[in-house]
Amino acid sequence: MWRSKLRTDCDAALKLGDVRMVGVLRYLISVLDKRELQLPSGEMNESEEIKVLRKEMKNKEEARVMFLKAKRTDLVTDQDFEIEVLKKYLPAEVPILEVETLVEQVISEKGKNPPAGGQVFGVVMGEVMKRLGGKVSGETVSKIVKDKLA
Repeated sequence: MWRSKLRTDCDAALKLGDVRMVGVLRYLISVLDKRELQLPSGEMNESEEIKVLRKEMKNKEEARVMFLKAKRTDLVTDQDFEIEVLKKYLPAEVPILEVETLVEQVISEKGKNPPAGGQVFGVVMGEVMKRLGGKVSGETVSKIVKDKLA
């Protein structure tokens, strides 16, 4: 699991005296621990950890944009460092072509007709995200689903 790798790397950074790296890794570990406390016992798995780390990446990228607008280059530099560290722990995203194929497959399975009281988009989106297990951002999947349903 990702958390154990983060802890191992945090210990190594601590031994090397890399205070900046230790701070980022401890923060990521705490974010994962907090999410585990919110879930029922035993529900934290690799897929959930990846989702948490992807969400954290999105937050850091949004913060970086805000700091750029505010002309806070010191904080932009900090965000850049944290983003680079976080990238090391995220798996490579599934290629767009594979996501498109999966979306088409789910649409053919579920059909383009909405279930009673529901929306096709939500059904397709939920199923695709479940099958991908957090290996692609929700934003990317959402765009592809919208294009395929149009």
